[in-house]
Amino acid sequence: MDAVYQLHELNDDPHSFAGARCSFKGSDGYTRIILIVRILHCAERDVGHCSIVVEVKCECTALACNWHEKNLILKVCFPEAGSSLSEKMLIQEAKRVAEHTSELWALNHLPDLIDSISITYNDKNARQGNITTVEETCEGSIMYITVFEELHPLSELDDLTDLAQVFYDILQIHRWLYKCAGILHRDLSIGNIMFRRIEGKVYGVLNDFDLSSFVHDMGKGPASDFRTGTRPFMSVDLLDPKWKGGHLYRHDLESLFFIMICLACRYERPGVPAAEPRPFSKWFSGTDGEVRKEKADFFIDRFSGALPVQPYFVGFTDWLNSIYYWLCIAYQGRPQIRHLPKILPARLQNLQAQNNLSSRNTPYDWNTLDGIFTYTDMKQLMSSFQDQPLETRWVGQNPDH
Repeated sequence: MDAVYQLHELNDDPHSFAGARCSFKGSDGYTRIILIVRILHCAERDVGHCSIVVEVKCECTALACNWHEKNLILKVCFPEAGSSLSEKMLIQEAKRVAEHTSELWALNHLPDLIDSISITYNDKNARQGNITTVEETCEGSIMYITVFEELHPLSELDDLTDLAQVFYDILQIHRWLYKCAGILHRDLSIGNIMFRRIEGKVYGVLNDFDLSSFVHDMGKGPASDFRTGTRPFMSVDLLDPKWKGGHLYRHDLESLFFIMICLACRYERPGVPAAEPRPFSKWFSGTDGEVRKEKADFFIDRFSGALPVQPYFVGFTDWLNSIYYWLCIAYQGRPQIRHLPKILPARLQNLQAQNNLSSRNTPYDWNTLDGIFTYTDMKQLMSSFQDQPLETRWVGQNPDH
């Protein structure tokens, strides 16, 4: 048999995972040997805490192992300090709520988690090939390993309508989690949106709850100010050290927009990067401050230019343009923005007049950017694609806040 590695020994070069055999001890106490069949997602330039998602095959010989007959997805994360591992509990609670309220549609859009463990190791242990448990040391690097039943990455979608359905599904399950299960995801990214097929139909699955929170716990405790997300897809607010408003539901809506625009503008088709220089590259390489400025400029100074959508994704232009214009208007009206453009394109002037921003006497609503950026509007926009209706999974009451 080829050499068997510990998972942390491969983290310097995620692409070396493909074809490797690794061992680790699951939460049931069994040490398993897995073959990494292929890489499904690898964060660009080590962006974000989720480094790699891979398809695996179990090759261990333990009689009690129940992984042999399943197609499995293994996620390896190296999160920043301050995050916590509560994914299993959050997913279990979401499924409990779905079953208790007979909202069984939601189960099609949640991952089936098989195992979840954390490993702490320091530099000395890593060099010696030893791994210690979290309880044995409070210093060093944390690796989170989560095993799921088979899901598919966006790169495997070759039908634009299916891709649109997945994004619409994510919008709905994310909202349901927030309103019905009391869970805010807080880390939407390209790698966290996957899909499954059931009887030939595509269902978007919201994955990776490592940084998620129960809504009733947000704002409590020493970690309440901890900012979560994957930098290229984070809201402008969360990249700004002056922001003191916490992580809002609306911030995740912005992340969904950034995911869609990055996919449509930075890829020739799902899984195939566009030629360099790719649009929005600084979102992936800059510091928090640099990315915040790039995104603020994107909404304030460059709103009149055409979005650089790749030809394959031209069907998403209406979605992207609509959301982009909403955010342009919203960011111009934000109280903290001091330097505004003096001239607006006619279309933005009309939108601004329709929303009557200048004549409002009520306090500014940060939750919806003063009513301009809401789930209701996003749902109405995304419920159809290229003039064809998509499947609406959730038809319950969906107030914006």
